[in-house]
Amino acid sequence: MKRVLTKKVAMLLTMVVFMVVAVGNVYANTYIGNSKSHKFHYTDCRAAKKISPGNTVYFSSKQEAINAGYASCGICKP
Repeated sequence: MKRVLTKKVAMLLTMVVFMVVAVGNVYANTYIGNSKSHKFHYTDCRAAKKISPGNTVYFSSKQEAINAGYASCGICKP
């Protein structure tokens, strides 16, 4: 019984680590845009953290943001 429980716990921990890494990769490769100012930022930029939820736009690449007419932030310079 103990061995089965240990395997289940190990499998669960592996899945959690995988999910955290996957979410971290998505977060690291995402840019946040402000639909009001038409600027885009790195996700950890102090200006990006001030964007109101209603004005938040997500981009999966810098080029996608540029193609949508957004300019890069002067603070984080993505």
